[in-house]
Amino acid sequence: MYEKQYHEEDLNQYSFLVTGGAGFIGSNIVEYLAKYNARKITVIDNLSSGPIENIKPFMNFKNFEFINADIKDYNSCLKACKNADFVFHEAALCSVPRSVQNPVATNESNVDGFINMLFAAKESKVKRFIYASSSSVYGDNKTLPKKEEITGNPLSPYAVSKIANELYAGVFRKIYEMNIIG
Repeated sequence: MYEKQYHEEDLNQYSFLVTGGAGFIGSNIVEYLAKYNARKITVIDNLSSGPIENIKPFMNFKNFEFINADIKDYNSCLKACKNADFVFHEAALCSVPRSVQNPVATNESNVDGFINMLFAAKESKVKRFIYASSSSVYGDNKTLPKKEEITGNPLSPYAVSKIANELYAGVFRKIYEMNIIG
């Protein structure tokens, strides 16, 4: 897997944090980083969506650390970000139906947890913060193809949380001069 290399520099000189690293996308990022010999790979995950089996193959790597914690806890975020060069933020409650049933939990994880991660990354002076956005930010806009500058009204609490992420990322990029991309 991952025969195509998507990076130019030697990953052995960098440390990476993958939030939600036991999830589908996060564990594939971990696999890629491991294949290309990242200096250090840290995963923070509360295992609410992704099973530990997704990252078990990496548990014995000397350069791998697993933190079983929730991004809603700022101190855990700070611990996870310590010495990270890059953050891949994949952790979220990503179910639209679940967000409709429990918008408070969605906001706590997707907005409060996102801010915790952004601020911990700022405090740790990470080089780049890459986060998972969502097509849900386009809302009810029917225009195709989708364009970042053309959005509609959000259709779920999940969509609202992802729009909030976009807004916070923009603010952190401007006022703290962070390198952030969604």
